[in-house]
Amino acid sequence: MSMQLEHTQSYLLTHHGGDGQLAAQRTQDSHTRNHDESFWRFWYQWTEKILPADGHVVDLGAGIGLFVQTMAHRFPDLTTTGIECAPYMLERTVELPSNGHIVVDDLNAPSNLFQHDSIDTCIANMLIHELHQPILLFKQVKHWLKPGGRLILIDMVRQPLESYLTHKHPDATQLERDQLEESFQHFLEHNRYTPEDLSFMLQHCGFEVEILEPFKKGRAIRIAATA
Repeated sequence: MSMQLEHTQSYLLTHHGGDGQLAAQRTQDSHTRNHDESFWRFWYQWTEKILPADGHVVDLGAGIGLFVQTMAHRFPDLTTTGIECAPYMLERTVELPSNGHIVVDDLNAPSNLFQHDSIDTCIANMLIHELHQPILLFKQVKHWLKPGGRLILIDMVRQPLESYLTHKHPDATQLERDQLEESFQHFLEHNRYTPEDLSFMLQHCGFEVEILEPFKKGRAIRIAATA
């Protein structure tokens, strides 16, 4: 195992509050919420026309593999590959059919896992805020995707402290010290990029940004970008 991968794994565990099993459980509990009707509407709108029945989809930051499992069952001729590196996620990987796979890699600087121009669609759902920097990932995804292939990016975006804090805690003065410190630490980690920042980085790496769609009252963004 490389020192870089160990560094990423250590950071992720800290980012997830030091409790990997709880983080894996939260990933499972939030799956339906993060893949609700509006998600699938966006997904089909921006992938259906360019995704062949026997294509290849890559899930960046696959967690315990629930999206990989869903896609593999829904589309039996499709290959879906998830990339994950957190041990506590990998330990709880769900059972996958033969057309679904999980591979281990550090998405801060991903390896050359796939051939040039070989992937139809990549998705990063609530991943980018966890990376030290996303430029190397965007660069590699651009290399993997076929010309005209699509990257779907969904994540939280920068917002004022008022909207971030009061969304979870209407009255922060009622919180204990540990709750406040956790909330402010998460504010720093979840509040990294504006939609314009994400758009700039994608364009800088050679993508054409098709749409920026805010949701959750502007606290999050859905982006479709074309290679």
